[in-house]
Amino acid sequence: MNIPMNKIYKIGSAALIALSLTMTGCSDGFLAEKRPYGSFGPEQVYGDWSSVKLRLNYIYQKSLPYYKGSNLTRDNYPPDLWPVGLPDLLSANTEEFTGYGQYNDPVNVWTNTNIHKYFYYGINESPWKKMRECTDVIVGVNETENSGLTPTQKHEVEGQARFFRATRYFRLFKRYGGLPVVRGLQSTLMGDRDSLAISRQSTEATYQFMIEDLKYGGEHLPAHWDEAANDWGRITAGTCYALAGIIANYYASPVFNRTDDVARWDSAYVLNKKALEVLEQGGFGLAYEDNPGTNASNWAKIWCNILAGDGKVSEGVYMAICNNAEGENDLYNCWEQSIRPGNANGGGGIEPTAEMVDAFPMADGKRPAEAGLYRYDKKLFFLNRDPRFYRTFGFPGEEWRFSGTIAADRVDQCPYLNGNDYQLMNFAWYPDAETANNTVQSGYFTDLMGSSGKTVYVRKKSQDAALGEKALYQFQNDGGFRINGQPLLAIRFTEVLLNFAEAACGTNHLDEAWEALLRIRRRVGYTGDCGLDPAIRGNRAKMFEAILFERQVELAYEGKRFDDCHRWMLFDGGAGQEEIYAGWKLTGWNGNTCQYLGVTPLNDMLLHRIELYFDPAVYTGAKNVESDPFTVLGISKPKALALTEDMTAQTTEGAEGAIEMTYADSRVKALCDFYSKYLLRKDIDTMTSTAEVGPAPVWGKTLYLMGLGEGDQVQNPGVVQTVGWNNRFGGMGIFDPLSKTPKTGISDEEAVTP
Repeated sequence: MNIPMNKIYKIGSAALIALSLTMTGCSDGFLAEKRPYGSFGPEQVYGDWSSVKLRLNYIYQKSLPYYKGSNLTRDNYPPDLWPVGLPDLLSANTEEFTGYGQYNDPVNVWTNTNIHKYFYYGINESPWKKMRECTDVIVGVNETENSGLTPTQKHEVEGQARFFRATRYFRLFKRYGGLPVVRGLQSTLMGDRDSLAISRQSTEATYQFMIEDLKYGGEHLPAHWDEAANDWGRITAGTCYALAGIIANYYASPVFNRTDDVARWDSAYVLNKKALEVLEQGGFGLAYEDNPGTNASNWAKIWCNILAGDGKVSEGVYMAICNNAEGENDLYNCWEQSIRPGNANGGGGIEPTAEMVDAFPMADGKRPAEAGLYRYDKKLFFLNRDPRFYRTFGFPGEEWRFSGTIAADRVDQCPYLNGNDYQLMNFAWYPDAETANNTVQSGYFTDLMGSSGKTVYVRKKSQDAALGEKALYQFQNDGGFRINGQPLLAIRFTEVLLNFAEAACGTNHLDEAWEALLRIRRRVGYTGDCGLDPAIRGNRAKMFEAILFERQVELAYEGKRFDDCHRWMLFDGGAGQEEIYAGWKLTGWNGNTCQYLGVTPLNDMLLHRIELYFDPAVYTGAKNVESDPFTVLGISKPKALALTEDMTAQTTEGAEGAIEMTYADSRVKALCDFYSKYLLRKDIDTMTSTAEVGPAPVWGKTLYLMGLGEGDQVQNPGVVQTVGWNNRFGGMGIFDPLSKTPKTGISDEEAVTP
């Protein structure tokens, strides 16, 4: 099938406008939507191959995981939320980001009157409308007489539509478990809404429905498209199996699998193994597997050179293709603008937590608290780290080049007018020692960053000009990196390999899980056992923990961490679930997932941000540009690292216990000497809630299996509320997402109201 991908994003054609003419038609029920192609009948839409292609392209444009920022805007309604690594409604509740998220802020109490509407948002934003679009295609290509489509074309169109329907269901499945399963097209008459309302089905039935859709796609779509130039980014058989594996792992995880039923892991193992096999057949794999580059420089190219990777395999399994041309339907990737500092004409940057920075492994693969070749120094936190560290975080004293120039009249805001000269020289200072010692007070930053500066930035997925890849953004003096055509990677091959490792662990194929972890670490330059503890090969719990840790590092700031924390119940280990409903107690996982894994619950973790500042004994000054310590003291800025240096140093104990460092690179030594001579590190509190509730984050027990908003039930009167949440009648919900035979009758819910 030859459907040029670029045409998916050029939606201005008269034919497609006609097809979508009534997309904004009014309807007050998610099961009673208007026909998506106006006055045209199925024969006109599905009776011609050209119109079918337009119809399918429209599904792509409305269904790919575009994401334009972390705020609730028209492009980011909760039902459309596909996390990409920014602090969105969900990701902000993890240890990747400073401060509270909305859900773990102790001052917030969530009920059916204020919970975000993942189930239904509005007429045109409803996920059910978009799922109906997919079903319309599925039905249309199969039931329209004289369509002119070959059997292969029908199967391929249906397979792609089924994939996108499954992605929509999966978004809701993660929040609610069991959902109404709508296989066919419902009436478009608003008066039929109540009689056609479909009840929630069990979580198991919903899971099987998604897997059925994805298996169909896996069986009928090609492993790769023959017309690569035209069809690059289109859904493949491997994409379908990859998503099926992700969903299967979710269903096997503690949030839905309280007893640790190994049969669920068996199913996940089969699907993830199939995903790897089909993807490799299609030319997907670990890009640059045999050539990691210096400090994982080639690993960093995964997000800049997605099409071919290292010329052998492609890392991108599922992606949203963006554009970088003005007037082309504004499908820009917001990432580069979001992460770049303000003095580079960026959006101000994203700040990681001190806890994330400190968690990354050392250069020998050991964790900072483990005994190994290298000693961890929290002030010299960039020294001796995992190669991926240098491509995940930006820190003071390194280059971070970009392609573009800034007008000279902005030199008072941007000190590096040529992007090839850009460096992070973001050191803070304070007016006095007392302020510097305040654990909630921030300093003033050098290089014109002022009060908006940060010490550590998220650098992951950046199009660093030093990598040698052509920039996919159109840099502007006004707007910076906003017009960015970098594809948005939603699933990449490494994640699929990690999914397989987890499922293999669940089925006690621990050697297979071990080999998968080694393969991932060797790709970035490790050798031998890659710093992994051989003891995990014989311990299922320790292997699970090692896999989740590897996901935390490898997939950092890719929008994966929240799902891992949610499905493994890492906010509190799943403690006290029986207080909501007796059958919800964890009987597997030793009764508490955090204790089983040996990790700290997120509800017990206060988060901080790192600040490096001039020691007040060396310098204090007013918070203004004129008091920049480099100017006042007359000292030179340290030579910026290009990240091509050997970042290691051997530690030895000299006479009388003195620590001596032997550096592999003189420039690294010079930066470390600058840190040691002038700077102090402070971890600033970012969780300081009211005295009445305390600062500790609180992820409520009922949030693992969310309830419907009051309006959701009003709009969908046949759908009952989740156990543990109030229903629209004033009583409690009756739907048990963990039951194979949940109560679904609205009369049952009405009967238990006060």
